[in-house]
Amino acid sequence: MSEKRKKTDIYNKSEGSTTGKDQVVEDLLQTECKGKDSPNIEELIVEAEKNKTEINCLKEDVARARADYYNFRTRVERDKERDRKFAAEKSIDLLLPVFENLERVCAAVDDTESSLYKGVSIVTKQFFEAMVSLGLEQIKTEGEFDPSLHEVVSTETVEDETKEGQIVTVIRKGYKLAGRVIRAAQVRIGKYEKK
Repeated sequence: MSEKRKKTDIYNKSEGSTTGKDQVVEDLLQTECKGKDSPNIEELIVEAEKNKTEINCLKEDVARARADYYNFRTRVERDKERDRKFAAEKSIDLLLPVFENLERVCAAVDDTESSLYKGVSIVTKQFFEAMVSLGLEQIKTEGEFDPSLHEVVSTETVEDETKEGQIVTVIRKGYKLAGRVIRAAQVRIGKYEKK
């Protein structure tokens, strides 16, 4: 019987069972190895185990490299966002005094119907909208005092007990950029005193 015929017969006999398939592999290896100077089955099994271990190590290395790449990409995105916010903050720091001066000009004009007042008022509004597009938001100064948003400059005596601890007057507006306070609002708060 030819060698190929023997191999096929061995394979057909053991097809369908798990241990049979292992037996087929061993039988094929023995048939192939007869009369040749080749390693025995134990050596091949040891080498196969070594290869499996090496494959597992390589898979772990690939998984680590993939995680490192993901972490690197996340860090780069976070750094880009931080740099963008920093650039916006620097721009706002430079533009905010100019905006406040425009507001002071509008507040100082007596004739609110003059074309000069209307022009400066429109420019001031556009200027503020441009800063809002950079992420600026004005801190609300109505209601109760919040030490994380407001800076108390002084207190003012109030007659209404409900105004105790409430903001009475705004001295300077406050602003936040990307949720972070860049300038606290300067305010006066009410202090109730019984008469």
